[in-house]
This record gives sequence, C-alpha cells and structure tokens, in this order.
Amino acid sequence: MTEHHVAMIERHILDRAHRSLERALSRIETTAEVAGTLEASGLAGVVRSLLDELTKTLRTHMEWEEQVCYPETDRLAATSWATRFLLVQHEQIRASIAVLEADCAVLRSDPARRHVADLRAHLYALHAVLSSHLEQEERALLTLLIGEPSAAPERVTPQP
Repeated sequence: MTEHHVAMIERHILDRAHRSLERALSRIETTAEVAGTLEASGLAGVVRSLLDELTKTLRTHMEWEEQVCYPETDRLAATSWATRFLLVQHEQIRASIAVLEADCAVLRSDPARRHVADLRAHLYALHAVLSSHLEQEERALLTLLIGEPSAAPERVTPQP
C-alpha cells in the first residue's frame, strides 16, 4: 500500500469521524438553546446523555488523532509544530467537558436558575472551541494528508 493510499484511508476515517462530531455539535447547540425551558432535573438528564455521547465519540476520536493521525501529520510536515495547536485544543475540549460534568452534578443538587445560565455559557463555549477545532483540523490535516489545499472540504454546519 502506498503512502497516498494510506493518506486516503486516513482522510476517509477523518471525514466519517468529523460527520459524527458535526452531529454532536448540533446536539450541543440544541441543548444550550432548550436549557432555559426545561426543569433542572430534566435538564440534568439531557446534559448527562449529551456528556455520555461526547465521551464516547470525542474521546475515541481524539485518542485516534493523537496516536495515529497527528504523528503522521507531523511526519509529513517534518515538524511537531504542525499539530501542537490542535493538541492544545484537545486539552481545551477535555477541560470544557469536565466543566459540563461539574455543571450536571450541580444541577442535580441545586437547580437554581443561575446554574442553568452557567451551563448554557459552558455549552456554547464547548461548541465554539470544538467547531473551531474541527475547521482547523480539516484545513491543516487534510491538506497535508492529501497534499493539495483544494482537497480539504468546506465544512458545513448542520442545521437542527
């Protein structure tokens, strides 16, 4: 198998994973939008379900990128700086999810409106960092893996 075939396989995997993450982005946004309309106990359940999905999809995706995709990207770019910022963003995403975990716990024990406002802000913050990260990944990684800037697809955010 040639290097080009490996790159095409990695691109296909990355494309599929990013489509899954696009759905998660949509769900984050929808959860933030409806947060003010739900009772705290119901909202805590919705957030818990979202966190379970994010843990499943994001953790697996980020581990794959960090172990397989980023090292290959760094090798192709001949520098570890090619993915350094993307790794920092992974840490920001993990930190945002940890904040949402704490928000969920607080909602279960103290369902005050101010906690709902905090939760919404944290959901939108995660949405912003994840959305930015995906766009940067697609531009940087796919361009390097395929070898031409026009090969990186335009990202379309799904509408709920």
